[in-house]
Amino acid sequence: MSAESDHPRPWVAMSSHSSVFELDEYDWDWRQLQAEPAPQILRQEVSRAMPAQDGHLQGSPGCAAVDTPVLWHLEISHYNEKARWALDYKGVAHVRRAVTPALQEFTARRQRAGRTLPVLEMNGRAFGDSTKILEEVERRWPEPPLYPADPEARRRALGLEEYFDEQCGHDVRRVLFNDNLAEPEKFLAMLYGAEHPRIGLIKALSPLLGQAVKLRYRIRPETVEQSRDKVRAAFDEIEAEVGPSGYLVGESFTVADLTAASLLAPIVMPPEFPYIKLHPAERTPQSRRFRDSLKDRPGFKWVEDIYARHRGTSAEVATA
Repeated sequence: MSAESDHPRPWVAMSSHSSVFELDEYDWDWRQLQAEPAPQILRQEVSRAMPAQDGHLQGSPGCAAVDTPVLWHLEISHYNEKARWALDYKGVAHVRRAVTPALQEFTARRQRAGRTLPVLEMNGRAFGDSTKILEEVERRWPEPPLYPADPEARRRALGLEEYFDEQCGHDVRRVLFNDNLAEPEKFLAMLYGAEHPRIGLIKALSPLLGQAVKLRYRIRPETVEQSRDKVRAAFDEIEAEVGPSGYLVGESFTVADLTAASLLAPIVMPPEFPYIKLHPAERTPQSRRFRDSLKDRPGFKWVEDIYARHRGTSAEVATA
């Protein structure tokens, strides 16, 4: 057995590769919503979610040959937050196209970029998966860096990105969905926002939506408790890995810090998170109790601090 595989936290020793963030464990074909007997108004909403095939916006003056990147995203999603934060941190001017939750597969498939969001369009290409997007953003805009220059530090940072992607992010979502599904109106407000233009339709479909969410994300008592343990373990990992500098790897902010903070943000919900649909204090009692059990932990405060120090100003630009 190699020294790497003997590591007490083996995910830190993993070689870097793109995380698999597709449709989770259950592949629900949302294309069924386009067929009868789906309500006509719902099929219209599906059509609105499909991006046009008419090219991209042109870049800013002085960069006319380069298209302005277009980010198709889910506002509330923590994996989408990874991509937004990377673009913002590097000051990459980009257009954002928000997609209605539950309709993301249509957009991703239309772009031929997998089956979910985020999807980043640049220069006639579409990149899916938050980790692949970060790789491409780092390659095209290397300053300020998110990947450490030192090979060992880079390996550790990418290993931690992999850990939080695969051992934390899905579980944060499962816990958050389970705890707020108990009150459907709160769940819908958390996901869509009370001011969503189709909130009336969404509320009418909430019984079907709730069943579908439970099935799709394997929300059962035993899986939810396992996910709670994984969320606690993620805070354990932060507390074990953070150094005197306040960062997980080395002396500066890296992809490891960005990923850990992004994927725990739906639980912590720091004020700098750009799309807060429902404040944590307004969530269900069960959701508040779980958050309250974590909020005095050093790892929870670390997420708040990383957001306060590094979330910065949005680089989103208006459409032409």
